[in-house]
Amino acid sequence: MRVALMADLPPDPTVLGVKLAHLLAGAAGGLARSLTRPGGSPLRHLSTAVVGTIVAGYCTPAGAAFAARYLASPEISPASFEGMVGFVLGLIGMSLCDALMRWARIWRDGSPPTLPPLPPLLK
Repeated sequence: MRVALMADLPPDPTVLGVKLAHLLAGAAGGLARSLTRPGGSPLRHLSTAVVGTIVAGYCTPAGAAFAARYLASPEISPASFEGMVGFVLGLIGMSLCDALMRWARIWRDGSPPTLPPLPPLLK
């Protein structure tokens, strides 16, 4: 009987260096976000899913590492955890891009608004 080694396991399928599982989770999240907003053209639904796919594909490794530090549980496998993070990133991907575009327009039109000063610390 032969014991399976880590070298015997096939690598995760990738597309352009991004795990296929992250892309699929992001596409599902982007599509879920699109379908929860009534109206809109099929092109809007497709573009929301594509943006969710791109955001999840490239941000899931960093997001999963960050979230695992605070939310990891022995009952959740790392692959499942990455899938959950990918779905959430796909779900909020278009909102993140909208916020970045608004921020860029504010910077284009002038310097960003300054934040109010912090209140003094109470002793």
